Amino acid sequence: MSVAEHKVIRLPRAVVWTCAIVLAVAFVLVGTSKMAGPSALRWAERLAHWGYPAGAGYVIGGLEILGGLGVLIPRARRVASATLMALMIGALCTHAVQREFPRLIPPLVLGGLAGLLYSSRPRP
Repeated sequence: MSVAEHKVIRLPRAVVWTCAIVLAVAFVLVGTSKMAGPSALRWAERLAHWGYPAGAGYVIGGLEILGGLGVLIPRARRVASATLMALMIGALCTHAVQREFPRLIPPLVLGGLAGLLYSSRPRP
């Protein structure tokens, strides 16, 4: 099966929108926290500790905000979901390498929701 022929899951429209709203809220809030306010400094310290370059928080935070907003736009939903899945794979790898096993749960859940949204089509 090629990428273009991926398995489509038919979900009720309410489920698709609930997933989109949950992802939007989570990623816009976390993305904003990486870019502004007192938590941005803490994120910068964490990212530096994990070996990421200076400014990585702005790139990651910006992608999280754009992906979070993108899942609310039906035409952009698949690209936004794929972006969020990629970010969550990066988070999983980071936490696994750092042996921060309890921190694997949020990216697993959010990445799973993004994957569900990526593979879904609302029922007519």
